[in-house]
Formats: sequence, C-alpha cells, structure tokens
Amino acid sequence: MQKLAILTLVLALAASKFVDTHASLAQIDSNPFGNVVLSAIKAHLQAQTPANEVNMLLNGVAAGLQQDQNDHDHAFELDTTTNNRIVEDLEKEILYHQNQISSNTQLRDDTIEALAVSEEDIRVTISDIATNEATYAREEATRNQQHETFVAKVAAIDDVIDAIDDAAKLIQHLSLGASFVQVKSKYETVHKRLTDNTSHSQLLQPVVVALTELATHGVNQKALTKIAQLLSEIRQQLVQEKAVKTDVEDRQAAHWAEFSAHLSNEHTRLVERKAQLEVQIQEQKDTIEDAQSWIEFHTLELENSEERLAGQQAWYAVQSEIYETQTAERAAQNEIVDRLQEHISEKLSTTAQFISKRN
Repeated sequence: MQKLAILTLVLALAASKFVDTHASLAQIDSNPFGNVVLSAIKAHLQAQTPANEVNMLLNGVAAGLQQDQNDHDHAFELDTTTNNRIVEDLEKEILYHQNQISSNTQLRDDTIEALAVSEEDIRVTISDIATNEATYAREEATRNQQHETFVAKVAAIDDVIDAIDDAAKLIQHLSLGASFVQVKSKYETVHKRLTDNTSHSQLLQPVVVALTELATHGVNQKALTKIAQLLSEIRQQLVQEKAVKTDVEDRQAAHWAEFSAHLSNEHTRLVERKAQLEVQIQEQKDTIEDAQSWIEFHTLELENSEERLAGQQAWYAVQSEIYETQTAERAAQNEIVDRLQEHISEKLSTTAQFISKRN
C-alpha cells in the first residue's frame, strides 16, 4: 500500500506540470516530506533570505537524498552479496545432505538384500554341518561295527586253527606210535573243541566224524593219514578265509581313513565358513544400523538447512522490500525537490505567496 501511494505521488507530481502552481504546491504540501521542506523554505523567506540560498537549501536536501540513496545502495549491495553467499552455502549443504541421504539409503537397502543372502547361506551351512556330523557319526559307527565283526571272526578263525593244530599234533602223536589211551585226555579236549565250535561247524563236520570213528573203530595208519590230510586242507581253507577277511578289513579301513579325512576337512571348511558368515552378518547389521543413523542425522540436518535457507530468503525478501520502498520514497522526495526548485526558479512570487499563507 505504501509503495502504491508513493507511485501515485510520483505520477501526480509529474502531472502537476500541467496544472495550476497553487494546486501543485498544495499537493506537495500534503506530503509529509514536502510539508517539512516547505516549512523550511517559509522560514528562509520570512527571514528574507535571498532566493539563491533557498536554492542552496534545496540543493542540500537533494544532495542529502542522493547520499542516503548511495549509502542505501551500498548497504543493499552488501546485503545482496552476503545473502548470495549464504544462500549458495546453504544450497550446497542441502545438496550434500540430500546426496548423503540418497547414498546411505542405497547402502542400507543393498546391505539389507546382502544380509538376506548371508542369512540364507548360514542357514544352509548350519544344515550342511549337521548333515556332515550325522554322516560322520553314522559311517564311524558302521566302520566300528565292521571292525568289531572282523575282530570277532578272525578270533573265531584263529580259535579253529588253534583247535586244528591241536588235532594235528594229536594225530602226529598217534602216527608216531602213541597209544590211544595215552592221548585220550588230549583227544577228548580236541574233540570237544571241534564239536562245540559253531562258527565253522559245517567245515569241521568231516573232522569231527573222522575223529569219532577213530575212537570207535580204533587207530590205524590209513585213518590217521586221512585225518591229517583233512586237517591240513581245513587249515588251508581257514588261512585263506582269514586272508580274505583281512584284505576286506584293510580295504574298509583304508576307505574309512580316506572318507573320514574328507568328512573332517569338509567339516573344518563348513565351520570356518559359518564363522566367516557370522562375522559378515554382524558387519552387515552394523552397516545397516550405521546407514540408518546417518540417514536420520542427515534428514535432521537437511530440515535444518532448509529452514535456514527459507529464513534467509525471507530475510532478504524483507530487505529487498525495504530497499525498494525507501528507494521509491527518495525518488518521490527528489521529485518534490525538483518541482520546488522549478517553482522557485520560474514562479518565485506565486510560490512565495502560497508558502506565506500556509499555517
């Protein structure tokens, strides 16, 4: 409203060139500044000051107005420079915080995706460890059972071989002329061992029958030779059986040594992988937490910078408004001074008459 009034005054003063001098002076007098200047001129006129001094007064007023405008221009130029620097700095701050929010948001989102993959990896790894341990336990139990079976069967074979060897010694004694009565106790022991055997009963059956017939029908060299031959053949079969079982045991032991080493190495790898994933998952969780903290921090800083920018822009808008208003006021005041100088120069008596009649 104030600027509009000043603009109206300027236009009116420009138009006053074409109206009556008294009307023009009355219009000037209605303005507070014009009223003050007319009062000063009236004082000079009442003191019968020469017209040139009145002009000097008006020139002084005009010079003062120009100096004020120059000072105001300089102050506003400084305000503009300062404002531009502050606005530029704040805009840089805003861009920086926006970029930080964007990069940390991207980092957080990417890490959340990576964390999901890591958690699935560790779930699979834990499952693989459990499978590995179960396989090891199962295969170890199988291997232990195989070994126990081998030991038991070899012990049984050794026991039969030992019994066969005792029987062979018995037959040898009889072949060398010992009487049945002399070896009867040994015979009964050997016969009982061979008869009671359950692991190779079918294999030993011919020997048991032959020894039984020997005791029943008496000792003869032919029967002893037959039994000795039979014992030798059975012993060879038992030795071969033991060799076969030993070979199987050795191969099973070697296979288990290789397989257990593989399982152990795989278990070590899986456990190390699990430990690495645990560290990785914790680091990813820390990264997500840090990124979220930075997002919150830069969001607050962004809001602060935006508020400061808005405040700075509002302040500069006010300063601009003040500058424009005061500049317009001085323009109007300069117009008043110019009109008064014109009236005094061209229509001094009319001007003096109007001034003298003012209150």
